Amino acid sequence: MYAGVDAAGQRAAVKLIHDMHTADPEFRARFRREIAMLRRVQGICCVRILAADAEADQPWLATEYITGRSLDEYVRARGPLSGDELFGLAAGLAEALVAVHKAEVVHRDLKPSNVMLSHAGPRLVDFGIARSLDATSLTGSGSMIGSPGWVSPEEYVGGPTGPAADVYGWALVVVYAATGVQPYGAGRPEVLALKVINDVVDTGMLPERLRPTVDRALAKSPEARPALAEIFKAVADAWREQHGESRTTEWDPTADITTRLDRTWAFRVEPTAVWPTELPQPSKRRLRRLLLPAAASLAAIGVAGPMFLANLQDSPSRQHQSPGVATASPANRTPSTEAETSPTAPTHSTARLPAPRTPVELAAALDLALRVTPAAAFSFEGGFTQSNVAAKAIGRLMNRGSRHSDDFKMRVDSDEYPAEGYVITGNGDLYLDSPGASSVALVEQASGEASWYALMVAGTAGPSVIQELVLNTERMHRKGRTYSGVLPAGETSGRLRTLLSSWLGVDIDSETNNSFVSYTLAIDTENRPKKFNLVWKVPVGGGGTYESEFATTYRDWKTSGKITRPTRE
Repeated sequence: MYAGVDAAGQRAAVKLIHDMHTADPEFRARFRREIAMLRRVQGICCVRILAADAEADQPWLATEYITGRSLDEYVRARGPLSGDELFGLAAGLAEALVAVHKAEVVHRDLKPSNVMLSHAGPRLVDFGIARSLDATSLTGSGSMIGSPGWVSPEEYVGGPTGPAADVYGWALVVVYAATGVQPYGAGRPEVLALKVINDVVDTGMLPERLRPTVDRALAKSPEARPALAEIFKAVADAWREQHGESRTTEWDPTADITTRLDRTWAFRVEPTAVWPTELPQPSKRRLRRLLLPAAASLAAIGVAGPMFLANLQDSPSRQHQSPGVATASPANRTPSTEAETSPTAPTHSTARLPAPRTPVELAAALDLALRVTPAAAFSFEGGFTQSNVAAKAIGRLMNRGSRHSDDFKMRVDSDEYPAEGYVITGNGDLYLDSPGASSVALVEQASGEASWYALMVAGTAGPSVIQELVLNTERMHRKGRTYSGVLPAGETSGRLRTLLSSWLGVDIDSETNNSFVSYTLAIDTENRPKKFNLVWKVPVGGGGTYESEFATTYRDWKTSGKITRPTRE
């Protein structure tokens, strides 16, 4: 596995199949099946697939990168979970498995190393040995699938493996999370098999309200175990009771769990990979993807040290790629000195489009909408708290398709300096909006300079900023056509990262204040940005936060709106 980042700043966990397996038809069939099943699973707490190619010379699969530790790593380092952490883990894992079973898939490998604890909640990963309920097994006769000590009794005795096996696995993981001890201990595989078949798991350390559900899930007979949907509701009920709350008449356990996770989930996560500050640029013929050997939760199977892996997209199956991943398509062309619309842009339509539901769907909808109508007028207002660094701006912008290449023509009125006009081109050149003005690098602007306010606008108001945040959001909330999400500040990229780092005077990763950005995005009926609110929250002593807010309104989206650099005298 590798940690990867594309030219859009989207981070991914990239599974690259070793050469020794590429000529094995059975292995390719299993890998092809894993990809198909991942595309079908849509749980909030399931890892999302971004793109894949099982037919490439060296097959690969890219899923969202989960920043955090696996459950077993966390427990070994900090001890068992309790309280809201334990209930959140039990509820989130149950939600993921409900989605897995709804897609008619059985995971078959539930264990602590396949559960990630991210800042947004638990995530179920690794569908390498999952199986469709209607599929014929590709496992050789007599072989046992799963990890010793984490396998259900029916699997050990050769019985059919169905959703009930995942129910048993869910219970084992919850017991481990609550105790920090493997339910059947450690030992040789044959010894563990006998324990699984005959011994009763000790659930005495579980919370009183959670224990009955776990005990039922640990029944030796699969027929005696409850379904995951029933477990999910039972855990949601138990969690409400733990807080002394009663169920409302119209109760939605999924919404309840999601809201409760947002209120109570407080895992602090440390990045497990050092991300590049300069991103690879897509060429016209191929996407170059920068890959870093991943630490901690990702097992390195490749060379040590940074490397470029090219030609991942140059295969006949690339048309099946997820729309949320940047490719060398016209929408992601290399920037030129002037912005212009694609001659092959789709025809503009005034039809009301359905509201996207997930981060991937929203990212795809924004990509398509901005390709059709990339130009707009905008107004901006914002600034940094605990200072007089604030400004208003009005002007026009042009989304270039390459997600870190917005063009701006604007007039900025700050609290410190007289109003001034600026032009920013997609390649990062900044000009005073006057004839004969020479360019300076946008990324080199420092706070305290008048021109730095242009960076503040470009770093918080550009459509590319919205796309980058949406692409890297692990969990997003929607109400109608308004979306909100949260991202650690250290995981930002592009112009937003440049802005935050320039304000601090050091790269954002050098800060240990655990700051984060939250955003609210409202889109119109054609899926174009209408209002965008970005807040940078920095924790301070006493449990408070400094909040710096930046608000942008967009209007008059058009199919063209070229922005050019100032003319020469």
